[in-house]
Amino acid sequence: MLFNILPDPQTLNAVQGEHSASLVLLSWLVALAASYAGLDIIKLVSKGSQPAWRRAWLWAGASAMGLGVWSMHFIGMHAYRLDFPVSHAPVPTLLSIIPAILGSFSAMWVLSRDAPSHRALLLAGLALGAGIGVMHYSGMAAMRAPAELYHVLDLFLVSLLVAIGLGMLSVYAYRLCQHEWGMQRARTCAFIAALCVSIAVCGMHYVAMQAAWFLPLPDATPSISPASHWIIFLIGGVGVLTALLALIAASVQRRLQASERHEHMTHTRLLEVVSSLQDSVILLDEQARIRLCNASFERQVGLRSDQLMGLSVSQLAYAEDSHTLSQHIRRALDKKGQWGGMITALRSDGNGFPAWLSVSRVTYADSDDRDYVALLSDRSEEQQAQQRIRYLAYHDMLTELPNRRALQEHLAGFARQHPSPDAHAFLALLDIDRFKMLNDSLGQDIGDELLRQLGRRLQQWSGARLYVARLDGNEFALVGELASRDPAGIEREAQRQINAMQASLTADYQLQGHTYPCRLNVGVLVFCPHEDLPAAQLFKRAGLALLEAKRQRDGEAQFFQQAQEDELEDRLTLERELKHAIDHDELCLHLQPQVDAHRQVIGAEALVRWQHPERGMISPGRFIPIAEETGLILPLGHWVLKEGCRLLGEWRHQPACCHLKLSLNVSVRQFQQPDFADQVLAVIQQYDAPPERLTLELTESLLLSDPDGTICKMQQLQQRGVSFALDDFGTGYSSLAYLKLLPLDTLKIDITFVRDLTLDMQATPIAATIVALAESLGLGVIAEGVETEDQRLVLANLGCRIYQGFLFGRPVQPESFSKAIQCHQDK
Repeated sequence: MLFNILPDPQTLNAVQGEHSASLVLLSWLVALAASYAGLDIIKLVSKGSQPAWRRAWLWAGASAMGLGVWSMHFIGMHAYRLDFPVSHAPVPTLLSIIPAILGSFSAMWVLSRDAPSHRALLLAGLALGAGIGVMHYSGMAAMRAPAELYHVLDLFLVSLLVAIGLGMLSVYAYRLCQHEWGMQRARTCAFIAALCVSIAVCGMHYVAMQAAWFLPLPDATPSISPASHWIIFLIGGVGVLTALLALIAASVQRRLQASERHEHMTHTRLLEVVSSLQDSVILLDEQARIRLCNASFERQVGLRSDQLMGLSVSQLAYAEDSHTLSQHIRRALDKKGQWGGMITALRSDGNGFPAWLSVSRVTYADSDDRDYVALLSDRSEEQQAQQRIRYLAYHDMLTELPNRRALQEHLAGFARQHPSPDAHAFLALLDIDRFKMLNDSLGQDIGDELLRQLGRRLQQWSGARLYVARLDGNEFALVGELASRDPAGIEREAQRQINAMQASLTADYQLQGHTYPCRLNVGVLVFCPHEDLPAAQLFKRAGLALLEAKRQRDGEAQFFQQAQEDELEDRLTLERELKHAIDHDELCLHLQPQVDAHRQVIGAEALVRWQHPERGMISPGRFIPIAEETGLILPLGHWVLKEGCRLLGEWRHQPACCHLKLSLNVSVRQFQQPDFADQVLAVIQQYDAPPERLTLELTESLLLSDPDGTICKMQQLQQRGVSFALDDFGTGYSSLAYLKLLPLDTLKIDITFVRDLTLDMQATPIAATIVALAESLGLGVIAEGVETEDQRLVLANLGCRIYQGFLFGRPVQPESFSKAIQCHQDK
C-alpha cells in the first residue's frame, strides 16, 4: 500500500477497522516478554571479557527484543478487523523486523557501557523509537487490500512522538535504576525499562492505527477479513519462545562466567594471595621437593621461584643444622602427619632469626598423591617484645635498676650459688631521710632526679659480689657477699662495706641548681645463704633493722637483732589477742576508791584490766599503747563506757553505792569521734545510769587537737549532768586560756608530783599551784597516787581534800568494791 496523507477523513468515504481486545493484550504481553529478555542480557554484555562475545550477546539480545517488537506489531495487525479481506506481503513483512532489531541494538549497546553520556542516551532512545516507528509503518506498507491507505497527519506525528518519547524514557529509566541500585539488581532495572518499551511499542502502534483510514476501491467486495488465529499464536509463540531461550542462554552464560571466575580465583588469585603473605609458604612433594613457594621464602633464601622449583629442601640452608632438623620433621610427619616448633632460621646472608615452623600433610579428595605445606613465621619482633616485657617486669623504669621481683629471684637462687654452710651475705635496705619533704618543697621532678642520681651511684657498686635494686618509692636494697668466715669478723666486714657505700651515696647531689646533702637510713641483715630462708623473711628482718635506723635517725646503719623480730611477733600476737579479748568480753574493770578528807569513799575510778588465760594479768601500760596505735582503742573505750554505765545502773539500786561517782578514762581518739556525745547518751539511756554520777576523765593532749569541738561536746554532755575531770594535769603543755574556757569540774594532780612531795622541794610548790589554780577557777581537785600518810598530810595542808591511791585501797573487782562499801557502812 502507498503512503498517503489524508487532511480530512470526512471528505472521503474512508473507513477504519476495530481491534480485538484479547489480541491487543496478547500483543502487549509478547512485547513485554521480548523487551525484558533483551534488556536482561545487558548485564551479561557489560561483564563480558572478550569483544566478540560482547557483540554476539548484543546481537542476540537485540534480535530477541526486535523479534518481540515485530511480533507485537504483527499480532496487532491481525487483531485489526476491516470490512474487506486483508493480506500481508511475506518479504516486506519480514524485512520490517530489521528496523526493530537495529533500534534495539542501538539502545542495548549504549546501556551496556559503563558511563554513557546524556547525548548517547538521547540518541539511543531516538534510535529505539525510530526503529519502532519505521518497523510499524514499513509493516503497514506490506499490507495488501482492495483499498487505499491514508493517514491523518496529526495522529501520524503523535505516533512518532509516542515512539521516540517513550523510547527515550525507557533508556533513561533503565539507566536511572542501574545508577541507583547497581548491577546487582539489573533484572529489576530490565523489567522497569521493558515495561516502558512495551508501552512505547503498543502506544505507537495503536495511535498509528487510529491515524490510518482505508478508502475501498470501487470494485472491492465487502466481506469480513478472516481471523488467522493460528498464525497469530505461531508468531506470538515464536516471539515468547525466543525471549525464553534468550533468558535461558543468558542464565547459563552467567553460571559459566561465575564458574570461570571461581576457577580463576582458586588458581591464579590463590597464587597471588599466597605470594602476598608475609610468612614463608612452601608446598613440597613426598620427596621434599619444592612445588610452590611465595615471595617471602624467595627473599629468605635469596633465590628466584624458577630456581627453587624441583629443588629439595635438604639442599637449602634454611635453618641451623637443617639436615638434623629435616630428619626430625620427617619422622614426625610419618608418625603424626604434622610438626611444629621454634627454630633458628637462616637468611641468605647467613644471619639467624627466631621463627616458628609448622609442616602439615596435604591429602587430596580426587587423588592418592600427598604433598606437604610448610609455614615459616618470623618471630623476631615478638621475641624482642617479649624481651622488652621481661625487662620491664624485672627493672625499675626511673632508675633502670632491678626491681623487687628481680631481687627476690636473686635471693631465691643465692643458696644454690653458695652451698657452703659457713658462707655469709648481707641484705641492706636503705631509704632517703626526709624524702617527702624534698618532694613537697622542691617538687616531684627534683625528687625523681635525686632517685636517678642515687641509682647511678648504686650502679657503680653493682658487680659480681654486690647486687643492687630499687624496691619502691625511695627505698633501695643491696645484697652483698662476705668473704670472712670468722663469726666475729662477719659483721665488721659488712659494716665496712656499708660505711664505704654510705660515704659514696651521701655525698652532695646537684639537683637542677640545688645542692642537696642526702642522708640515708640503713638497715642491715647478715644471713647465711645455706639456711635458705624465704625472701619474705629476709625482707622482714632487714625492714625491722631499717625501722630502728629511722627511729635513731643518726645516720648509722642498724643491724638486725633477733629481739626486734621477737618483739614484733609478740606485739602482733598481743594485738590479735586483744581484739579477741574485746570481742569476747575477756576484759574487766577494777575500781580504785576515791576518798574525802574524812576517808569516806565518795567514788571510784574504773581501770581496765586484762586477765589473759595464758599470760596472766597484762598491764594496761602494755596493751593500751597497742590499742591506740591499731585503732582498737575505739572498741576498747566503748566497752569501758558500757561497762561503767552498767555498774552505775546497778549501783542506783544498791543503797550503799547509789551516792558514789564513777570516773572513766576517755582517749583522745575516742573523744574525737563526731558522734561521741550521742554514744555516751545512748549508753546512759541503755543501762539507766544516772548521768550526774558519771565523770569522764580527759587528757591535756585533747586540748591541742580540736579545742572548739572539745568544748562543744563537753557542754552537750554537761547539760545532761555528766562531769569532766582533767587527768594528769601539769604534765602537758595546755594553754591556760583554753583551760579557762573548758567546762571542767575537777583537776587531777598527777602521780609524778604526789610521789615526790616528801622528797623533792620543787614538787610541793607545783602541787600548791595546781590546788590554787583549781580554787581560782572554781574546780575541784583530786590527788592520785597517794601512797603514804606523809603525802596525804602535805596535800591536806595545801588544801587538797580528795585523794586516790594505794593508801586508801588498791584497784579491785566491782563485786569486791561493793562488798567493801557495804561492810564499811554496816560498821
